[in-house]
Amino acid sequence: MYHLFNQIEKSAPEGSLEKKIAKTVMYSVMGIVGLGVMILALYAIGWIWYFFCGGFLIFEDQPFWDKVVCGLMSLIFLGFLFGFVLVCLGWDPDNRR
Repeated sequence: MYHLFNQIEKSAPEGSLEKKIAKTVMYSVMGIVGLGVMILALYAIGWIWYFFCGGFLIFEDQPFWDKVVCGLMSLIFLGFLFGFVLVCLGWDPDNRR
């Protein structure tokens, strides 16, 4: 669909109504698809996070220090996850201002 509307936008004369409509539809569809993918990814990450970092602590009786260690491991995993997402989005840790 993206390619179809992109081709319509490129072939339409500059400033025409057809070009504006194609551009609006193209960006709207891309936004809806992107939002849907982001919601599904966050939902999956939430369930994985619950299962590995919280679920078994709720349903099983663990000693206090095991809970502390699992909590710290959870924070380390969260840091790696956020770092991976930031690097995928273009953040360069070596490029500091």
